[in-house]
Order: sequence, then C-alpha cells, then structure tokens
Amino acid sequence: MAGDAIGVIAAFARDRWGARPADRASLEAWQQARLDVFRREVLPRAPFYRDRAPGLHALPIVDKAAMLADFASFNTVGVTLDAALDVATRAERSRDFAPTLPGDISVGLSSGTSGTRGVFLVGPDERTRWAGTLLSRLLTTRSLLRVLDLGGPPLRVAFFLRANSNLYTTVASRRIDFAFHDLLVPFERHLTRLARQQPEVLVAPPTVLRALAEAAAAGALRIAPAQVVSVAEVLEADDVTAIERAWRVPVQQVYQATEGFLGITCPEGRLHLNEDLVHVEPDWIDDGEPVPSRFHPIVTDFSRTTQLVVRYRLDDVLRVGEARCPCGRPTRVIAAIEGRADDVVTLRAVDGRVVRVFPDVVRRALALVDGLGDYRLEQHGDEWCVRTRATDPDVASGLARECEALASQLGARPPGVQSLPWLDDAPGAKRRRIRRVEALA
Repeated sequence: MAGDAIGVIAAFARDRWGARPADRASLEAWQQARLDVFRREVLPRAPFYRDRAPGLHALPIVDKAAMLADFASFNTVGVTLDAALDVATRAERSRDFAPTLPGDISVGLSSGTSGTRGVFLVGPDERTRWAGTLLSRLLTTRSLLRVLDLGGPPLRVAFFLRANSNLYTTVASRRIDFAFHDLLVPFERHLTRLARQQPEVLVAPPTVLRALAEAAAAGALRIAPAQVVSVAEVLEADDVTAIERAWRVPVQQVYQATEGFLGITCPEGRLHLNEDLVHVEPDWIDDGEPVPSRFHPIVTDFSRTTQLVVRYRLDDVLRVGEARCPCGRPTRVIAAIEGRADDVVTLRAVDGRVVRVFPDVVRRALALVDGLGDYRLEQHGDEWCVRTRATDPDVASGLARECEALASQLGARPPGVQSLPWLDDAPGAKRRRIRRVEALA
C-alpha cells in the first residue's frame, strides 16, 4: 500500500503541476512522440500487434467483439478470457472485488450499455497512474487543500457504482476517506450511510444523483457536498437542473469507460477529451452535413501497457463543442455524450430513405411535452414505445403530437407512438433513456 500511495502522489504531482502542451500543434506533436514510443516499446508485447506493419493508421480498427474473441492476444500478460471472467464473475457474485490475477493484475467487468459485457485488465502501475491523474483533474482547489491539511480530517468521498474495483479503491488513503456504495444495495441504506459520512465529494451515475437530489428535496437526506460528479451514464439537462438545484454546486462529468479515462470536465464546466492520455480519431456520423458535428471515437490509449486499446471503435455518439475553451486547454471539447449507436432512432422519410434521429434531438422534442417527467423510449420498427409514470391522457396525446411535429421537421413519416406504464430499471442497470431495439423493416 505504501508503494501505491507513493505512485499515486507522483502521478498526481506530474499531472497537476507538470508542463502541458500550450496549443493544439504542441499537443499533437507531444501526442505523436508518445505514440511512437508506445508503438515501438509496448505494441510488440501483445501477440495481436507483434507482426503488424508500423504506423498507427496501418493497424486495424477493432471493437469489443474482436477483443473478446481473441482476448489473450490483446494483452501483454497472456491472460485468457476464461481466466479473467473467472475472477470477475466470482467478484460479482461475492461482491468482494479485491482478488487479483498473478502479477497483481486487477480484473473488471463492465455492465455493457450496448448489451455485451466487457472485461478489462489493469496492472499495478496503471492503477496508481490512473488514480493520481484522476485526482489531479477531479479535485477542486478546495478539495485539494482538505487533502493537504495533515492536521485535519480526511476528504470524504462517496462513490456509487454497480461494481467496485481495485482501480477505484486505489484513491483511498489516510487523507481520502473513500466509501463505496454498491448499487445492488437497497436505496434507503445508502441514505443512512451518506448521512453518517457527510461526503464532501459525491460521485455517482446521474440516475442515482437525481434520486439522491429528490431525497434531499423531500427532507430524507441532509448532506452538503462541495463537489458532485456524474459517471457511467449519459448526463442529461434535466438531471443537471435537479441536481444543481439540490446542492447549489455545478455537476462535473467524468467520461470513463472500459477503454480508458477518456474525458473530464474542466474548471469552466466543459467536457474535454483526455488527449494527453489517449489518441482519438473521429469516425464522423453526419459527414454529409456542411459541418460534421457527431462522431464515434476510435481510441488508442498510449498510457496502457497491460490490456492494449488500439484503434478501438466505441459505439458512443459524441457531439463536438466549441473549438477553443476559455480554460486554455488545447484538448477537444465535447458538447455532449449523446448515447450509444443504438440510441440513434430512425424514421422513414417521405421518399423512402431512412432518417437518423439523434438522441439529443429526441430529448429536445419530448421536453416540450407537459407533465411527461422521466421516460424510456424504445424504437420497435415503425413504433416508438414510451414508458412514463405520467397517467394523464393529455401526456399521451402530447407525446404523439411532439413526435409527429419532429417527424414533420425532418421530412419523415410520423412513428406510431405507444404510451406504456412505467417499469423500474433493474438494480445496478445503466439507464438507457432512448434505445433502438428493432430497426425499420
């Protein structure tokens, strides 16, 4: 543990106070230099890349299915998928996430928003670098001063997720009181623990933050976090409004996936990609538009040395933000993480073409429905099925009206809209507010 602490502190100091590229050209040159070292020293250690042609763009684009099909060839420690799954599934069932593979390799199991669970490996050096870098970018000056005040109590952090990991608990120390909250535990028990701990930093998926904010508004939870951080799910505007109303602090966002630490909110409140850790190639979705704005990221994480993520295509739909952020960082700004590829629903145009409707467009249309509240929309062919807690018939007619108006704006035929009773998500499940289950015939 002492070694972990020293590694975390070293990584924190390098990231917080070390030199950073000042402009885009410097960033790209800096990134290229690290990619060159990565290709020369790390790539040959993974069988899949050992005999590949040099040059990043000569390498194949891969996805989760490709990596899982040949798992051992994508890591540098010879771990098979069966061995990794054995550790991960035993941890899931026992809820004890401490065991590791030989070499102190941590194994994680992602829930798989796209329907396919992912497995990831992290070595001990990667764990400490990740923890130090995350803390450097996450902690505000106020929180950092609490950590550095050796005579005072530790900084209290409450962390909600479906599964814990050695990756996350690495941030715990004598100066950080890290409390993991298992999302499979009944919600009321979390309220009791939170009231006891009184966290200064609250980290959770937006659905959980929203539920905690509602509990606070109802007087069932009395905490006053100085930092509120959204993770794991798409953060939507109505979530932000409810959460910030409850605690009067801005909601920060961490974009963390199986594939790496991909982005984080800057002091100006804008989400930046961590392009000093990962190389991101945009796979433009709307490249027929005058100015493309949405893309799937193709990620190469040149900071990883155990399980390699190289030209790995994510299903996430990202929308670019302004070219330059007032914070001065030259890394790419993301206006929104809109969802996954199958969160993009479709309509049939009047001329027979298929029209893609991005999640943000759907959300904006449904925001006009009075009394709708929370909802889940699934596309089943020509029908959009909307589950909501609302029972007023005017809500159902409002849904149909706004969906018809949206289709008209897009030059498409309106979908059939079916209003259905609400069903709660399974405990620990990630929210999928908009999802294409069945494509148009």
